Amino acid sequence: MKAKFLIASLLVGASITAFAQGYKDGIDFYKIGDYENAKTILDRNINTASNKAEAYYYYGQIAFLEGKLDEAKKYFDMGLATDANYPYNLVGNGAVLLKKGDKSGAEMIFKAARKLTKKDAKLEIAIARAYFAANPTANDKEIQKCIKNARKWAPNDPDAYIFEGDMSETVEDWGNAQGKYEMAMTYDPANIESTVKYADTYYRVNPDLALDRLKGISAANPNSALVQRQLAEKLYDHGDFAEAATTYGKYIGNSQNHFPKDEARYSQLLYFANEFQASYDQAVKLKKSIDSSNPYYIVADRLLLYSLANLGKFEEAAEVGREMFGLKNATNAENYNYKDYVMFAKVLEEAKKPEEAVIYYDKAIEMNPENTELAHSLATQYLGAKNFDKALLYANKVIDAGNASGADYATLASIYYQKAVDSSATEASKAADLASGLAAVEKALQTNPSNMTFLYYKANLQAAGETKNNGAALNTMNQLIAEIKKQEDQKPYYGTLTYAYSYVALYYFGQKDYSKALEYFQAWREIEPNNQGVLDAIKQLSK
Repeated sequence: MKAKFLIASLLVGASITAFAQGYKDGIDFYKIGDYENAKTILDRNINTASNKAEAYYYYGQIAFLEGKLDEAKKYFDMGLATDANYPYNLVGNGAVLLKKGDKSGAEMIFKAARKLTKKDAKLEIAIARAYFAANPTANDKEIQKCIKNARKWAPNDPDAYIFEGDMSETVEDWGNAQGKYEMAMTYDPANIESTVKYADTYYRVNPDLALDRLKGISAANPNSALVQRQLAEKLYDHGDFAEAATTYGKYIGNSQNHFPKDEARYSQLLYFANEFQASYDQAVKLKKSIDSSNPYYIVADRLLLYSLANLGKFEEAAEVGREMFGLKNATNAENYNYKDYVMFAKVLEEAKKPEEAVIYYDKAIEMNPENTELAHSLATQYLGAKNFDKALLYANKVIDAGNASGADYATLASIYYQKAVDSSATEASKAADLASGLAAVEKALQTNPSNMTFLYYKANLQAAGETKNNGAALNTMNQLIAEIKKQEDQKPYYGTLTYAYSYVALYYFGQKDYSKALEYFQAWREIEPNNQGVLDAIKQLSK
């Protein structure tokens, strides 16, 4: 059973060099605005950080930007306790005072920070960011002065341009932001922050060029987890699944600074590439690394379910599916989608659990009631398997969803017909099913009275209810003949036309209306000139 929803090729590359930036990866993530993952990386690496004062500064910055001013000050003070000469923690405390409205107190602290490192362009931009975070409009004069100082002291330093790009982004001036980031890259081609921000901004306009920039920065910074991750993500967004898988594999295999989302994405890419066993193995690793409260635990189960299904291991897949859906509750229900229910139902069918499968098919339909494609497909499948009750169940779900088409009613009529004429039918059930089928086909004909398929179904249902040829289907057969005769090319309908002619001819023959019978036998001969039975009937009736 194949149940993938997207397919791509895969090329898994070998590991070449290990990423070894440690806590500095957290700083990179912070600078592009990914504060949650930045903090995670800092937590992982704080004990081995080569510059704890710097690490505490970024802890403080994350707390500050989350509006936790007291927590931010705590981290800045911890940084100063570690190294009193590291000026950025002073800037952090100044930012807290600015945010609280104490501008004079903040500027005294900024002055103290500037004394620790003379004419430092990067520090000046950190102070500018503190002013901007407090009130960009009220502090515009101070912000512009900081930018001017930074440019004067270090004209080629990228930080001033990056900051200007960030200011433009806050007002959604994407063009200016892109230009500033590009200038920063021009002055420092190996600068991670400007290149990633440029790629994120420019990807909206020219994804190929954005990818080229990321590939270049990846070569210049082979040890950066952020760069590898951003490149992998953009390759994924671009549909370059093989290259994305290679990059994800390298990134995950060589750095501790990755996340459950990354491992899930890697497993997903392997799945898309038909590498079902590799996808399964990666999902197992992900699942072992997190607990069941982590939202990616469900994602891991999903990938296991899908991979096992495509490996034909339906019993194992069923067990995983039961666990996956057993974790569903009011808070995580949105993590389950329509395709999950359909996949699990298919797995249960393959695992010979049809009654359990129906439960999940029904839930899939409930989840997406306006999309009747699944119910229609299931009705057709069950009809093919002569499971008439389930075929009727799903055909009626299509009708009950509202806005049923004539074809939907005709499908329902066809199921009733085949159930009625099946060898297992009783006289009572046959009569009831034929009546239900006729009611359904009449609704189909209301949408299109001349539709030949609908007329054919009606004629079948009427004829099936006869104990002898009493003409119950006569009018419908004649309507069907008339509609076929209107067609410019009648050959595709010869089988149906033969059926209709035979019914009408034999009806009139039974009624001893031999002239009418002869008329229809002669019409029948026109499309089957070598039918000996027809020829014999014409010969007899012509005497």
